Amino acid sequence: MIRKFLLISYLVLMCSVARAEDFSVIDGLKKLPGMKQGIAYSVLDSKINYLSTLEVFQWAIFSGEVGYAGDGNATDYKLVGVISTSLLNLKQLGVNVPILDLLDFRLGVYAGVGGINLGDGPDMRGNNEFDYGFSATLISLRF
Repeated sequence: MIRKFLLISYLVLMCSVARAEDFSVIDGLKKLPGMKQGIAYSVLDSKINYLSTLEVFQWAIFSGEVGYAGDGNATDYKLVGVISTSLLNLKQLGVNVPILDLLDFRLGVYAGVGGINLGDGPDMRGNNEFDYGFSATLISLRF
């Protein structure tokens, strides 16, 4: 009885036609968020760090981004969140020159952490590496 059921199920599944939607690599890449490159000024250690972020959401004129900030003396490498707004976007102004249309000047504020120590020992207290400051994004890349 079970063999007949398995045989019938196998035949039904083999005879059905699998339909797939059209897939385009270009359309898939257009859905990925743009990568933004810029600089971040750390208020804590008064240094300029490299900044690389991905846009997560956009609301009115503001956009939220998450990413990575480079090495600073007091704060080291860190994961950051950025709220920014666009001041100058050459692509929206109609510039079609291949290199210049990547320029997207955005100003914002960022906050991030480089290390979180959850231990209760005396050597763990005060070792959290929180950082905040101002950011300027200069280039927006889309693949």
